[in-house]
Amino acid sequence: MAKTISEISEATGYSRTTITMVLNGRAEQYRISKRAQKIITDYVAKHGVTINQTARNLKTSRSRTVGFIAPDLANTFFARIMARLEEYCRAEDLVLITTSSRESPQLEQKALRSLLERGVDGLVVAPCSPLQAQAAQRSAKAVPLVLIDRDYDVRSFPVVSSDHEASARQLTREMIASGVANIAFLCGHPDIPSVQARMNGFRAAIAEAQFGVDDTQLLSDEEDSVEAGQRMMQALLQDPQKRPAAILCSSLLVLEGALYQLKLTTGSIPSEMMIGAFDYDGMLHSLPNPVVIARQDEDALAKSAFQLLFQQMQSDAPIGNSREVFPAEMMRLDTP
Repeated sequence: MAKTISEISEATGYSRTTITMVLNGRAEQYRISKRAQKIITDYVAKHGVTINQTARNLKTSRSRTVGFIAPDLANTFFARIMARLEEYCRAEDLVLITTSSRESPQLEQKALRSLLERGVDGLVVAPCSPLQAQAAQRSAKAVPLVLIDRDYDVRSFPVVSSDHEASARQLTREMIASGVANIAFLCGHPDIPSVQARMNGFRAAIAEAQFGVDDTQLLSDEEDSVEAGQRMMQALLQDPQKRPAAILCSSLLVLEGALYQLKLTTGSIPSEMMIGAFDYDGMLHSLPNPVVIARQDEDALAKSAFQLLFQQMQSDAPIGNSREVFPAEMMRLDTP
């Protein structure tokens, strides 16, 4: 069983301070004898050592924790961001505490308050509204904060996001170049900046291709969920004359709901229907359809967010309102 500093002190006869200096690699600095170093390190090598993290935290005023507030961890994108952030935290001996707002300002505020009360050393937040972004800014003014994915133009903190408009424009161009006659864009939670930017990119590509009014449909739902995808697809299917040759979905949750409703209503998913998505999932390979994806670089996003956060945590000072924007990778999945 690993020993505490006090137990090591009792067993070796050396003071807690001496043991701490040896374990921290500062023995030479404090002129601790080679003999003392050997006795202590040999004992630790045999028995191990356990650190009272609570006592250390009280002394250093650090909790060694980072908070992450995501809109919905059922969303593959945010789940992957969480996994990457956890890796970067672990490398710096930090623990990531993750919670979800479920796109609710009330739940997000409660989560923010709870994390701050726990004394987290930093926060990464994907806010669910502009007011929440501002609330995070006010509440966490003494705590390092980075906003991710959703840029509500809160200028006191850094933001990390994908280039949503450019990726939507390129994705729509890819679909048009494939020769589809008409496209329906299904957007969940259109008020968030990332989806607004994707809508702008979609419109720009449509205008560039000089599609007519009847060649596109843009539907939206206040939720970003499977149920939202079902509702929008149900609306599309009400008029057989308007059934699209291609669908573009603002998230994998919306796509899941849309495909479920399509099969439920018509009995099948037409293999010729082209599908566009903004995130990658291996299950997309099982579809018989042509699929094009604007895959976000979750690792680059998480790495940048963590580096910006850790820089603040190390310096105890804000680093301004930098904007880090990353391109998406265009992918085309081969049909089985």
